[in-house]
Amino acid sequence: MAIDEIKKYRLKDYNELLEKIARRLRQLETPLPSKKLRNRLGLYKNYCLRRIDTVYNILVDEIDYVVEALAILSRQHVFYKELFKMWTSYYPEQVRKHLIYRRRIIRRIHSDYRERIKHALTLYETRRYYRACIGRMLSVLKRRRRLLRRVKEAFYELKKMPSIRDDELKVIVAGMPQVGKSTLVSKLSTAQPEIASYPFTTKTIIVGHMIREPETRIAFIDTPGLLDRPLEERNEIELKAVLALKYLADKTVYLIDASPVSYYSIGEQYRVLDDVYRIVGGEVIICLNKVDITPREKIEAVKKEVIEKYGVEPLEISAKTGYGLDKLLTRILEANTSNT
Repeated sequence: MAIDEIKKYRLKDYNELLEKIARRLRQLETPLPSKKLRNRLGLYKNYCLRRIDTVYNILVDEIDYVVEALAILSRQHVFYKELFKMWTSYYPEQVRKHLIYRRRIIRRIHSDYRERIKHALTLYETRRYYRACIGRMLSVLKRRRRLLRRVKEAFYELKKMPSIRDDELKVIVAGMPQVGKSTLVSKLSTAQPEIASYPFTTKTIIVGHMIREPETRIAFIDTPGLLDRPLEERNEIELKAVLALKYLADKTVYLIDASPVSYYSIGEQYRVLDDVYRIVGGEVIICLNKVDITPREKIEAVKKEVIEKYGVEPLEISAKTGYGLDKLLTRILEANTSNT
């Protein structure tokens, strides 16, 4: 299923829900029955019942709307559910069950106070039940207003994320900033990521797709730069990259920049590569990028170090010129075949 399904949902936080209720009640406003009317109590009861019904319907409709959105999100790839948990501290199904429970409480309160109002003997008693009913119904969600705000924010952020199909071979392109990840993804796929000169080149996760005959669909995923710091010290963008590697990657390509214009030392890039190995827990295809501007002696020295340290020979590529990309694709597909 595609994440595009959740893009139609516009969730509200608690304050927005209060504003909607206030607007609806103003529209419903009717003059209180005059003291001269014989059936003043009955008219006032109807007035109060209409208002508590209005509040009840708005609350339940909004809960149903959020529950529906969470049910769709629960059927998505685990990657999206982990991102949701990153924002809210809960999985979608946990929040969904919690809101269904809250909905039952609101229904019970509404039903109980509706009967109390119907059987009230005085205007004072009717007014007391009316105010208590609205207050208690609102308090059921007010206690969880922080969670509602986080759910709204999570959906807003998830709408920005690219759609990734379950039947695609998902290839993460990892590495430190300015090693050429965005350029590689744009060369291998239809993605057109922003490529800036500042070290933090990619502001979010960008996906490009390739159809490799006869039936293989490949999603190349450009992640934000992974910096050489413990996971708990990473910022939100870096956490997205870690989540992508841990929960999304079928294959991982790690780029090393050994060129004279590299922003980071080889040692720093090795330390991040160690981190990537720990996260993905499987094969990492290591590539030396920018070989078109890297001295041959430097290339050979780094290749020797990589073989000694990781036991694999890195591929030589140039994402800018296209050199070595056919070999990289072959390696990706061979790795996929060996695991199927």
